[in-house]
Order: sequence, then structure tokens, then C-alpha cells
Amino acid sequence: RILFEDEYMIVVNKAAGMVVHPAPGNWDGTLVNAVKYYLENDTPFKKTDTVFDDDDSNDDSRTLRPGVVHRLDKGTTGVIIVAKTRDALAQLSSSFKKRTVNKTYVAVTVGNPGTKVMIDNLIGRHPIQRQKMRVVPDPSPRQMNRIAPRVNVPGSVKGRRAISFVDTLASVENLSFVQVKIRTGRTHQIRVHLSHRRTPVYGDEVYGVADWNKRLEKKYGLKRPLLHASRLELDHPVTGERLVFVAEMDENMLNVVEDIWPNGRLARPDLFGSKV
Repeated sequence: RILFEDEYMIVVNKAAGMVVHPAPGNWDGTLVNAVKYYLENDTPFKKTDTVFDDDDSNDDSRTLRPGVVHRLDKGTTGVIIVAKTRDALAQLSSSFKKRTVNKTYVAVTVGNPGTKVMIDNLIGRHPIQRQKMRVVPDPSPRQMNRIAPRVNVPGSVKGRRAISFVDTLASVENLSFVQVKIRTGRTHQIRVHLSHRRTPVYGDEVYGVADWNKRLEKKYGLKRPLLHASRLELDHPVTGERLVFVAEMDENMLNVVEDIWPNGRLARPDLFGSKV
């Protein structure tokens, strides 16, 4: 579902199960494929040269990930931005790098991670299970005095600083509905942080609890992490106007959340798809 579009970018509420860009094993049916088709056939805006028109066989990042500014995991739903032009791509990428973009997620967790919790540690590739990330030990506490792009340590332990702010909004029967704001954007950051806190995302087959995942499938018919990018705030890449995009959770996740927090939509409409 398209949330916003102009000549420079398109903002989408990504569906669960959709990969962001083509890669081995997922060459078709990705968000990039869908946006490219839409821009060639259905956009109401006049077609001009876009990053999707680039054909540089020597630049895989351009040909396989045109317009991609940031990513969401395959099972994660919510707000994602795709740049149309090279200038917009450069400006949006700069905004993310400078951390002037505010990102808010919501999730259902197994257990209660607490209220007004700041999680600040290093995340790196798992040394054995290479498809997984993990929290790695910090060998130098003094490194944590500032946001360092990378911390190198002896051996195979490497990590990048990751900061998340977690706030539990409602809980029932060992399930919680939480809001997560991230200052950094590391791979699998929220999923790793919540799992490390022993309150994993409900339905997460990589970092979650198998027995609880089976309950989710049995009761709701869902086999995915209940994690949603609900709000994104950033400056327009051309006009500089501050923009806020809010994406409503899909019906399947809403069913679970409303069982946990029946009055949630009234209490926090900003997290349920209504702008404030």
C-alpha cells in the first residue's frame, strides 16, 4: 500500500513476507520489483529518469537495490521509503547516516521488557551461525561514551554500537505490546535486542521461543515475527519539509494486539495508523 508519492520518492506500507530487494533465492516478487513495475505502468507522476532506469553491470548495489535507502526484514511490516531519483537517494541516505530520521516500531513480545528501557550494546555477526546476529561483549567500556561506527576487538568478535529505547504499553498472560525507538539501524537490531533481554518478538523463528511460536501459529495462523515499522519522521530530500509517515498494522497483527490491549487504539491512535 502506497502511503505517499511525489516526483522524488515513494513511501510504502510493506507487507509481511515481502523481501525488499532481489538477492539469491529471491529474485522476483520483491519490493524493488513491485516499485519498478508501478513506476513503469501506474504512477500518476510524469516519468523521468530514475534510479530504476540505471543499468550499470559493474555496480550491483545500483542494479539490484535501486532506490533502497533502508531495509525491513522479510517478516517485518510497515513504513519503508524508496527514492526515485539519484539526488533524492543521496540526500535520504545522508539523512539516515546522520541519524536525523526518527524511527518508531511496535512489537508483540514474549515477556515484559520493561518501561522506558534503554538498550545500548554491540551487535555483530554470529561467529558460527552466519545468518544470525548477536550481542557481542564490549571489550572497552570507554568506547560506549559515543556512537562509534565500528568496534574492532581481538579474534572473531566484532560489533557495532546499537541503541534501542523500549517501552511496554500493555501486557497480558506473558505477552506484551511494546514500542521501540531506535537511534541506530543495525541488522536485526530490535529482534536481537529483545531476544538478548529474554523477551523475544512473538513469532520470531530465528531469535524467538519455539513453543510460543507454535502457539501463535495455532491460535492466529501466523508464522512471522510480530514487528511493525509504525512511524517514520524525516526531512524531504528536496524541499526540506519535515514529514511524518504512519503505517497501520496489518489485520493479523492487529488481532493479536487487540487481545493484549483492547483500548489501545483509543489510548495511542498514533501507533494504530492515525497521524497526530
